[in-house]
Amino acid sequence: MPGIRGTSTPIPYDSFISYSRAADGLLGPALRDGLHQFARPWYKLRALRVFCDTRSLSASPGLWTTIEAALDASRCFVLLASPESARSVWVRREIEHWRSLEPGRPVFLMLTGGDLVWDHAAGHFDQTLTTALPESLLTSFTEVPLWADLRSIRSQSDLSLSNPAFLDAVATLAATLHGRAKDELVGDDVRQHRLARRFRRLSWTGLSVLTTAAVVAAAVAVHAADVAEAQRVRADAERDQALSYLASDRGIQIGESDPVVSGLLSATAWHFARTPEARYGMVAALAFPVRAILDSGSYHGGAVAFSPDGRTLATGGTDGITRLWDPATGRPAGDPIKDGGLALAFSPDGRTLAVAGSDGTIRLWDLSTRTAVPLTGHRSAVWALAFSPDGRTLASAGQDHTARLWDPATGKPVGRPLEGHTGEVSGVAFSPDGRLLATAGRDRIARLWNPATGRPVGKPLKGHTDEIRAVAFSPDGRTLATGGYEGDIRLWNPATGKPVGRPLTGHTDVVTGLAFSKDGRTLASGSWDGTARLWNLATRRPAGDAFTGHSGYVHGVALSPDGGTLATVSGDGTTRLWRAAARRPVTDPLIGHEDEVSQLAYSNNGDILVSSGADGTIRVWDRLTGRRLGPPIRGRDPYTWPVAISPDDRTLAVGDDDGGLHLWDLATRQQIGTPVKAAAGTISVLTFSPDGRTLAIASGEGILQLWDPATRRPVTAPTKAHSDVLHRIVFSRDGRIMATVGGGTARLWDTATRRPIGAPIGGSSVTWLALSPDSKLLATVGEQGTVRIWDTAGRRPKGAFKDRTGTISTVEFSPDGRTLATDAAAGVQLWDAATTKPIGNPFKSGEGAVSSLAFSPDGRTLAGSYGKGTILQWKVDVPADPFPALCAAAGRSLTEQEWGRYLPSGTPFEKVC
Repeated sequence: MPGIRGTSTPIPYDSFISYSRAADGLLGPALRDGLHQFARPWYKLRALRVFCDTRSLSASPGLWTTIEAALDASRCFVLLASPESARSVWVRREIEHWRSLEPGRPVFLMLTGGDLVWDHAAGHFDQTLTTALPESLLTSFTEVPLWADLRSIRSQSDLSLSNPAFLDAVATLAATLHGRAKDELVGDDVRQHRLARRFRRLSWTGLSVLTTAAVVAAAVAVHAADVAEAQRVRADAERDQALSYLASDRGIQIGESDPVVSGLLSATAWHFARTPEARYGMVAALAFPVRAILDSGSYHGGAVAFSPDGRTLATGGTDGITRLWDPATGRPAGDPIKDGGLALAFSPDGRTLAVAGSDGTIRLWDLSTRTAVPLTGHRSAVWALAFSPDGRTLASAGQDHTARLWDPATGKPVGRPLEGHTGEVSGVAFSPDGRLLATAGRDRIARLWNPATGRPVGKPLKGHTDEIRAVAFSPDGRTLATGGYEGDIRLWNPATGKPVGRPLTGHTDVVTGLAFSKDGRTLASGSWDGTARLWNLATRRPAGDAFTGHSGYVHGVALSPDGGTLATVSGDGTTRLWRAAARRPVTDPLIGHEDEVSQLAYSNNGDILVSSGADGTIRVWDRLTGRRLGPPIRGRDPYTWPVAISPDDRTLAVGDDDGGLHLWDLATRQQIGTPVKAAAGTISVLTFSPDGRTLAIASGEGILQLWDPATRRPVTAPTKAHSDVLHRIVFSRDGRIMATVGGGTARLWDTATRRPIGAPIGGSSVTWLALSPDSKLLATVGEQGTVRIWDTAGRRPKGAFKDRTGTISTVEFSPDGRTLATDAAAGVQLWDAATTKPIGNPFKSGEGAVSSLAFSPDGRTLAGSYGKGTILQWKVDVPADPFPALCAAAGRSLTEQEWGRYLPSGTPFEKVC
């Protein structure tokens, strides 16, 4: 039987107890202690040896290593099944490891919460009604398993063998572990208890002898003190491990619902113990673009606005309260203004905030004195406000079908109401020069006005099929954007009143807010579909993925003056501040290929990206600008030409379908010499060794050969490496190991001896692989798109995962080996290599399936090819130590209230950031 790592002899366990610390933090350890004592012979320390993490962990820095070793050494797996344990990251990981061991090791279920419902027709647990099991166990039992119901004793305060209910639960499990009848074991327990009492009576006889020995015991008191101190240190380490365990588990459970608190809980877990789960929690939190979540009080509508200098954010909701915030810290900036909330606008000098509410009254608040001047005239709710660029005019849009102009200096109306809409007026905006005023109506039209005369300019802008809820001018005044009820955004030329290009589509519900960036290149939008989006106006495509996380309608959006922060206000009662650059491609899409791109490769200095497509072309791109560098390299036929870049970035190797090897000067894109016949069949893969002295060439049906690129001569004879076409060859960073995949198998090779290392890894259905830079881990894609992580030294599985959105076909390691990237139906997904958990949402702005992936050498950029040849480059930048980045992004530690809510009572409060 396997033993604990680091020990000379195996230390077996009769059972491993897996449970949720949050739900069964008392029951789990109590059950372990009960199993130790129940039916214990008087001469033994314990009846059974049971592993229970908070009692059995050493002070080892590798928490998972200890747990993994205990699982390896355990005879049985006991799951305290509950909804909490079904969601627990640690419990799921323990189950995954247990199932990766040799088959036949039993799993026993002890139900402590939720429900277990067996579907007899299907032959597994009912996947709808069963709430106490993780998905991995729902269909893993081949027949109805026996389980004990402990739900009645879960909350009892007396968890000792003197409690009949608890004693019965212990006896039930002990009988299973001992392999004996329950009534027989209970009788044995009674006999052992009597023997123990008899032994204690006899022990009193020797008390006088022991009194004499007490003198000797005093001599070792100093040694005992040292032992006690060592035990205290160990206990502190175990406590910190348990606190880290709990904090990271709760942080991961909170997840996207509040990424800020989720990340701070993981940072707190990291403070207690630097576990892989704590690091993953911080990385996952940083992957979500939320900077802060503010209580805006909105529950049905609301507004949000940045001051002109970007130092103040105003939010309002239908609770009639306007709140001011410091967007840098996410903290309140003074007391709330108990007024308005449906519409907000800062004056150009930032000294005045116009606020309007459902009563139709507009108030101009002097932010230095906190005094207000009321403007009355609208007969019902005011939906939108806008100051003219010179600050001398305020425009308002109302439910009463009118727009109105006001003089902020006097508080008086300017001219007559602007009456032209036949429905509510939802939006209003001034052009940058102040000569035009745009209004948006629920009568499906937008109108332009001359604010000096109050008269319409040109014809109404028609094109939306339903209400228009938002309107905004670009900074140069040449474009007007309107947002419609059908989720469409239309762009107009204000000079001609004609639409500009096709509508921007992506939202699935009413567009309620629009805002241009200061440079006019980006448009922000918010929608009742609960998302916000940024649009690249040059390409008329989404500038990255949608910002998701609100649980209600998004009613308004605002961009900070520097364009770095996007603010959204929602009916869920919150305003969210987002990092606007997050989830965005670092360049415009790279468009040029006319068919699928099957290979991407960055130069080793990271300056260029090479792509090879099924259209028979190889293209070279500037990584930073996304521009094409010169004309493409073209082959004879539409065919994906395998490529490889030499480590010195001087040479591009290209293989063809006739076994020819072509070398190109990467700087000039001129062919070097004539092609060399390198193989008898089609070349499928080319890979340079890290030192550039070897070029590995795969051809035909599994043929592998090594070449010297300097002499263009083979170094080895052709070798039948696999039974069919090779799909990939990867060298380790030191060049000592080479990994190959083909014919359904993955192999490791010793490059010195040029012989395979052991048997194939991953079975007979491997289609793709990736080798970590240090060659310690191998990731394989196998049956049904499952990715498995292997320890290359022990050739043992370390973890596995699948993507719920579709089958994975490609996997890549980041240059530091900490992150994996995979393709998926929803886009490109990042995973944490240590925990095999997804990092954030998929990058999904591309259209069509993902066919190839590549990390830049610095690991900060990930390139992916989509559909018929579109290439996107995403910013990744997963920090090696995410703790400083997380604290900087949050700008705070957990508050005392949050600390008390999520950590055990009595844990001293600390500011970890």
